[in-house]
This record gives sequence, C-alpha cells and structure tokens, in this order.
Amino acid sequence: MKKIFFCFILFFNFSNVLSEETIHFLDIEFILNNSNSGKIIIEELEKINSKNISELKIQEEELKNLENNISKVKKIISEEELQNKVENLKKKITLYRNQKDKKSKEFNNFREKKLKDFFKRITPIIEEFMKKNSIPIIMDKKNIFIANSKYDITNNIIELLNKLEK
Repeated sequence: MKKIFFCFILFFNFSNVLSEETIHFLDIEFILNNSNSGKIIIEELEKINSKNISELKIQEEELKNLENNISKVKKIISEEELQNKVENLKKKITLYRNQKDKKSKEFNNFREKKLKDFFKRITPIIEEFMKKNSIPIIMDKKNIFIANSKYDITNNIIELLNKLEK
C-alpha cells in the first residue's frame, strides 16, 4: 500500500506540463477609445447623447414652469380649471417620459450597432495579426487578473488599425 501511495505521489509531483503556446491579451475599451475609427464613433455618440440630453432638459424645464404656474394660480382659479390644468400637465409629463424612453432606446440601439460594426471591422485585422505572429489565443484584458505586460498587444493593434484606416 505504501509503495502504491509513494508511486502515486511521484507521478503527480514530476509530471510537468510544458507549453510553448502563450496567451496574449488586449484592452478592447482602450482600442475603442484610442484608435482613429474608435475616436470617431465615441465622438459621434457623445454628440448625439448631448443633443438628446439638452432637448430633454428644455422640456423638463417647461414642465417645471408649468407646474409652478399651476401651483401659483391654484387658489385663484376654479376647481374645474385647476383639474384641466393638472390633467394637461399629467399628459405632458407622460409624453415627456415616453419621449425620454424612446430617445434612450434609440440611442442604445444606435450605440450597439456602431460598436458591433466597429468590432466586426477590426476582428479580421486582429485575426490576421494572430496568424502573422503565431498567437493561438487573445483574451480581453478585463478578464485577466494579472499578466506580464510583454503579452499585451493593445498598442500593436491600435498602430495596425490606424495604419490601415489612413
């Protein structure tokens, strides 16, 4: 029994795994934010989002003003008039919320489409880089706990993308 146990321990202690394949990693978000085409996409998305926010803020201010006007005149006007103004305000608030939701969904769909197109465009470039440099696996940096920086190919990919996009 002792001999079997001893052999068992030796077998597992001396079995080394040797692998020549290395895993490289890249930072997808950094590529998006720092490549030329990624910067254009980010700028376009920020512009659309800013426009949406400013339009919604204007409508929100109008609703606040309308609400303030109602509260100022509620003691002066008749109950029926007050009810009409409150109902009108509620309708406008509902329209505002619907419009806000619609703009948000449209923006998210647009952003998703743009990012999907971006990644669809860069995937073949990254695959070609993998073949050329004999890299078997590339992982996203956010999924790696710790790694040697010599396996980070983010800057190489950004340089390649920027060169190909000119």
